[in-house]
Amino acid sequence: MSAPLKNVKILGFTHFAQGPFALQLLGDLGAEVINIERPGTGDFNRHVAPDEKLGGEGPFFLAMNRNKQGITLDLKRPEAKEIVKKLIRESDVVVSNYRAGVLDKLGLGYEDGKKLNPRIIYCEAMGYGSSGPYVKLPGQDLLAQAMSGYCNICGTEGQPATGGIYVVDMYSSLMLVVGILAALNHVKDGGNGQKVEVNLLNSALHMQSQELCYYINTGIMPKKSRDYTGHPLQEAPYGIYKTKNGFLAMAINAGQDMKRFSEIIGLPALYEMMPNKAVMLRDKEKLHALIAPQIEKQDTEYWLERFQADGFWVAKVNTYEDVLHDPQVAHNQIIRTIHHPVAGDFKAVIAPIDFSETPVEIRCAPPTLGQDNRKVLSHLGYSDAEIDALEASGVL
Repeated sequence: MSAPLKNVKILGFTHFAQGPFALQLLGDLGAEVINIERPGTGDFNRHVAPDEKLGGEGPFFLAMNRNKQGITLDLKRPEAKEIVKKLIRESDVVVSNYRAGVLDKLGLGYEDGKKLNPRIIYCEAMGYGSSGPYVKLPGQDLLAQAMSGYCNICGTEGQPATGGIYVVDMYSSLMLVVGILAALNHVKDGGNGQKVEVNLLNSALHMQSQELCYYINTGIMPKKSRDYTGHPLQEAPYGIYKTKNGFLAMAINAGQDMKRFSEIIGLPALYEMMPNKAVMLRDKEKLHALIAPQIEKQDTEYWLERFQADGFWVAKVNTYEDVLHDPQVAHNQIIRTIHHPVAGDFKAVIAPIDFSETPVEIRCAPPTLGQDNRKVLSHLGYSDAEIDALEASGVL
């Protein structure tokens, strides 16, 4: 069956999360992806939280490296650079999340690449950009969360917090994919190849478009509560509440029937304290202090039944164990089993996109280190003897 990106060839210089996750999504969509790693050690994520249940493989690496071929090259060696140049000549896209300027210093940057292939698209994912005062600083998800103000809008008053997942890495990966798809369409329409840049800092700011627009244009900093888990710009009762046996998320605000809400939680007089959105935002801590004890009196399932019967927006706050047994998650088939030569069968989240004509397929498991060296080099015209010599000399 055909795939949306069938016949698109992508060469990657990626590691950690930002680049690999983007390449995996492109691979899920059918692109032919070859990713280059360092001989001997490979991607850092191969060594994060290795588990004996997975044959010693790292789950972080397994989670974002399927549908790729993997090769190893010592990019400081002339022989390795020659291999890369051959791959650039037959690729549509080069993707890198190395630190800004690294490929240029190796003689493999965009200006070098377009001499080999005028239609080549170079997509570089960086920490803060290819120029500017922070260009030499290391870029990482937590640092971008902190520098962008994201940590300061999370958590409670006086205590910044991280997003809990590598949220900026994931978001910037998606921006990288968007840029690649747009550049590919430009070439398809007869345009030239080009350089596309995405960085963690800009992505983290873009991710906060609503909150930043509010602050920039009003001068008012969204106020966090001392102990209330909600959104700084959302009025009570919006937020997460402890129940008798867990937690309940309530996306309930002034646009819904507050009189009925007050009746359901057993505080009919509360309605009088919530005349409009402005008051509910101003007094959200006071309102939360009244609502929270009521919610804690009953099980999560009780509140789900009561609120959903009246059309209120609520959900159980699931643990990962709950997620694995959630009927909608099972119905969506978003978690699939993949067979790996070392890890065995493992489960992973696939691309969350359903195509009626070109469904996402798992064509291959994440590669072991250097797994496809011989296959890729043979395709480029290297003989078995030449490949053996490159392996023996440490180029591969």
